[in-house]
Amino acid sequence: MPNIIALIDCDCFFVSCERIENPDLHGKPVCVVTGENGCIVSRSKEAKNMGVKMGQPLFMAKKEYPNAIYINTHHSKYEMYSAKVMECLRTFSPDVEVCSIDEAYINLSGLEKLYKKNTEEIAKDIRKNIWEKCKIPVSIGIGTSKTLAKLASDKAKSGTGVFCIKTENLPEILTTTPLDEVCGFGKQNTAKMQMLGVFNCAEFTQNTDTWVRKNLGIKGLDLKYELLGYMVHKVSSVEEKPKSIQDTSALTKFTSDEAILRASLKYHVHCASRKLREEECFCKNVGVLLRTKDFIVSNENIKLNTPTNGEKEIFEAVLKAFKRIYNPNILYRSTGVILDNLLGKDEYQPSLFNMPEYNDDKISRAIDECEKKFGKNIIKSGLF
Repeated sequence: MPNIIALIDCDCFFVSCERIENPDLHGKPVCVVTGENGCIVSRSKEAKNMGVKMGQPLFMAKKEYPNAIYINTHHSKYEMYSAKVMECLRTFSPDVEVCSIDEAYINLSGLEKLYKKNTEEIAKDIRKNIWEKCKIPVSIGIGTSKTLAKLASDKAKSGTGVFCIKTENLPEILTTTPLDEVCGFGKQNTAKMQMLGVFNCAEFTQNTDTWVRKNLGIKGLDLKYELLGYMVHKVSSVEEKPKSIQDTSALTKFTSDEAILRASLKYHVHCASRKLREEECFCKNVGVLLRTKDFIVSNENIKLNTPTNGEKEIFEAVLKAFKRIYNPNILYRSTGVILDNLLGKDEYQPSLFNMPEYNDDKISRAIDECEKKFGKNIIKSGLF
């Protein structure tokens, strides 16, 4: 019996979350934006039909589509609803791999006997269950590999909400699917294949393994077999530690005010370091991003002497990086903080003579517990 994988993709996720708490938004062109000087990050179907583009700057969208409704992002709200959706999935199978805030793979192999239903019926039950418990609409794509499940979920969005790629319809789908619609292929590889006369998935998979590996390497070969229905990459319910943590946002207005920029960076440090502690990780590098009014990005990185998850140490490093790139004569539209080169307690290998091994900030952890109990930002520190 072949393995069966489903990809659950929340439709217009940020917009759907906003509609739960404001039912008046249903049926209207709604866009979620990163701030007054930010861009579109989620659109309702009505907004898509109107012509609003993903990533479009807010000031341009307002000029072209003044009748659309624009709402600022509320990430803590989206994280809460995402957790509810993932919990619903785990009631059907423990084999769930969360790949983003609004997407997850679930292994449906063997569930037909358990539920005494076929795979598509199970997918419809999952979709119904998520709607009833979370009020979040989802599209579900089914295939024998992650790549096919992703392709199927894209088709499900424009259909009935559930689409299954089977042995019978696989040849037709490969023939009608351009390479740039395949997740993981990328513009560069698509352009290279087109130069070699390969334009769709069927033409790509018909090439020999030697030819594919020569032109696209081992990842290209994996992609070929995933498209043919072989499960090269399994669903893994083990959550991997993040490689980096980033927290960014647009400012409420363009500014060159140093105090405003520092306050914004302080907030990003608080959010990013809280996530760092949740993951039981420590960072060795700290980075600052400043985006100008004209969308030019400046960045600077600081290497820490000791891995830490403490806000005080991270913010001190952020300020050093900030001072190196800050220009009082430039207007800025957004700020951000990146924590990378992460490691867990069990990964850190200290020098024989260097102690302590890492800085586990107990004060920051105590603040985290207070925020969990009484709400975010219940305690404010005077770091600057």
